[in-house]
Amino acid sequence: MKLKHPVVHGHPLHAMLSDLPAALIPAALFAAAVERARPDRRTRYAARTSTLLAFGSACLAGIIGWWDWLTIPADHPVRSPATTHGLINSGSLAVGAAAVLLPRRRLELLVVLNAALLVAAWIGGDLVYRLGWRVRPAEELEQMDAGKRREEARAIVDKHEREDVLLS
Repeated sequence: MKLKHPVVHGHPLHAMLSDLPAALIPAALFAAAVERARPDRRTRYAARTSTLLAFGSACLAGIIGWWDWLTIPADHPVRSPATTHGLINSGSLAVGAAAVLLPRRRLELLVVLNAALLVAAWIGGDLVYRLGWRVRPAEELEQMDAGKRREEARAIVDKHEREDVLLS
């Protein structure tokens, strides 16, 4: 059985899920800074909860991201930057786990995690906006670059979306 692409009705799951950690990781950093400035029961709860949510959402985005990576053809130009993107984010999961488990170091760990997030997000944006990964017009242009006419390219991408994605 062929591995289905993690796409639902034309929408890549990884792109949808990556918005959660992109928002929650900076929020966790903010909560940890507030906790450090004013430690009490409420700020500890906010820092702990936001860090757990950020870590959980990052784990989910990471799992789907590696599934997406498995569907990239070995000779595709996005393969190398996607690997770098995935490795940075996977390493960041260890930092996120440490931030959950080591509350006294949470702020410093979340600073590191946010810096890694910026680098990985830049690469992820490059994959989509410069290299066109999971962008339908770019997929059609790839087919046309390979010598297909526009109608053939659209038919190939339509067939791919019907047969090779999780939910078409």
